[in-house]
Amino acid sequence: MKVTVKSLAQAAGVSRGTVDRVLHNRGGVKPEVVLKIKNLAKELGYIPNRAGKALAAYKTPIKIGVMLPSIGNPFFDGVIEGVFQARDEFADLGVEVVLKEIEGFDSNAHLKAIDELLAKGCKALCLSTLNIEPVREKISDLNFHHLPVVLLNTNVENVHCLCYVGSDYLAAGATCGGLLAMCAKDPLKILIVTGSKMILGHNQRIDGFKQELDRQHAKYRIVDIVECNDSDIKATRVTLDALDEYEDVNCIYIAGAGIQGVGAAILARPQRKIFAIAFDEVYSTKELVKQGIIKFIVCQQPERQGYHAIKRAYLALTHQIPEQVDDFITETIIKIQANL
Repeated sequence: MKVTVKSLAQAAGVSRGTVDRVLHNRGGVKPEVVLKIKNLAKELGYIPNRAGKALAAYKTPIKIGVMLPSIGNPFFDGVIEGVFQARDEFADLGVEVVLKEIEGFDSNAHLKAIDELLAKGCKALCLSTLNIEPVREKISDLNFHHLPVVLLNTNVENVHCLCYVGSDYLAAGATCGGLLAMCAKDPLKILIVTGSKMILGHNQRIDGFKQELDRQHAKYRIVDIVECNDSDIKATRVTLDALDEYEDVNCIYIAGAGIQGVGAAILARPQRKIFAIAFDEVYSTKELVKQGIIKFIVCQQPERQGYHAIKRAYLALTHQIPEQVDDFITETIIKIQANL
């Protein structure tokens, strides 16, 4: 038996007009009633008329803002590809995407970008941002005002938001630590080049890495942790400085971007035997793997991240999911010369 607006109204104990307002996101209905109707629609298998939803959506466009620290970081090309894929798929439902790209990890730039997206009328946000108190306060305030926030690619601690969409960074770091422990023959003197200590994902990659080395009783010492702000130019400089200061370094673990810059530093010191490991399948990184400069990389499906962030923001705005849902975690994939 087909589920209709009338049968949904009867099941929910409300009028057909109330159900119609909920299904077409017209507002004026108590949140608990909205959730009840949406849950019933899902349980009973209500199938909306996509053409009808499209007509309703064009009257009130659904504008979703995306902020990425993507300038100078080619990893985010894949995330943006997924964002645009979702945008195109949901375009007939009135979805618009406003993309704000910034460079690096300046807190004021991140907060300003969020405000700019809000000023452009975005009703939901997908943010790849900093794990610091001012950002936490901003996200919590948006959540208080029922504006859905998806934390995209990197999480933020101790905030209420719709969900996180991205990699399990602890598992990714542990994967690197486990592989390194199996490959290492000599005691490890490890230099860690991270993007920023304000990025939770980078910190979790380091934590997972060390935890797995400890679990496997590997003989290692972290000689230093240096930041490159995901800049290849800075990565070259800080890596060269560290290699000159610590002559016993035999492993470099790159926990963020700036991988091409680290590769350039390794090439500049050809007499050093260094086992380097990194993340993400971008062109320059693949070339370094093919040349044997980086031994393996761990990847995190950026296109899926971008796509599912937009999809969840849309579902939240149309009240098809609650104000908080389970995180969407992408797969951890190992790439070496043989399978690139």
